Amino acid sequence: MLRTTCIALLWLVCTPLLAATVLVIESYHPEYPWDADYLRSIEEVLGADNTIETLYLDTKRLQPAEFEAQADRLTEQTLALAPDVILMGDDNALAYMGPRLKNVGIPVVFFGVNGTPEQYGLADMDMLTGVLERPLFRQTVRHLRKVLNQKERFLVLMDDSETMRNAVNEAWGDVREIDIQGSQLDLLLTNDAERWQEAIRTAHERYDAVIFGTHHTIRYRDQRYAEPNDLMAMAYRESRVPLFAFWDFFVGEGMTAGGYVLSGYDQGKTAARMADLVIRGIHPGSIPIIRGETGNYLYSRSGMERWNIRLSTLTATQTTFID
Repeated sequence: MLRTTCIALLWLVCTPLLAATVLVIESYHPEYPWDADYLRSIEEVLGADNTIETLYLDTKRLQPAEFEAQADRLTEQTLALAPDVILMGDDNALAYMGPRLKNVGIPVVFFGVNGTPEQYGLADMDMLTGVLERPLFRQTVRHLRKVLNQKERFLVLMDDSETMRNAVNEAWGDVREIDIQGSQLDLLLTNDAERWQEAIRTAHERYDAVIFGTHHTIRYRDQRYAEPNDLMAMAYRESRVPLFAFWDFFVGEGMTAGGYVLSGYDQGKTAARMADLVIRGIHPGSIPIIRGETGNYLYSRSGMERWNIRLSTLTATQTTFID
């Protein structure tokens, strides 16, 4: 929190310079809700005084075998554009584009990243700073202990993606059963659609609620891709315990009830302010890498009704309600 505050203060006092070209390299695609939210905040912070360009790796829609060629294409386009600063959104952008652009002399600000620069071979890159993204495990459990009557055991259900493995391993190492304030948090990471669905169908036998991580790399055993929206619809329809989320784009009608969630908007806003410091002449190596550890209360009215969830008056005054 202190480092975040310091960055905000620096951002306010630095003297603006001439307009810059800002390149946003997305791991995914502009229509993906997380990307759309952070693009909105980047535009709000930087758009009035600078030119913003975007490139996207499209790794939610391309096959993994295509990622390297796509990264090569984006590297050529980046060098041709010669931006003053690059914003890299999420792990795949940093993993594939960071090493390719490591020695070209362009400052990089990453955000939405669950891994670490060291993990992606960027430990010695002095033109790098950014925002680490971490699911709010402890904050979520503390919140749900206030919301639910039954609050002893929670299932965290995630895909077995690099992003989720990074987040879990950084927080807990190899441990998959964690005690938080007397509540049991069990972590299940799987890319097996049938196992994922069975976990939903049987959650009521062991758990008081399910909390969702991402579920975008899951396949059926015949290798058909499991559409994330279809998985969420199945969970909403068949779960006999309440569904909650770590991210805001899983909250809404036919999805989870809500929770204390992270948003792409907040990650993008923090990263954009860091990029603005770079534009104003601050060397990126002198801007500390920070953790994005602040969330927001977000709830779906239909989800609350579906699972008979009531918030305290105090929490309700701090909550954004949708649908």
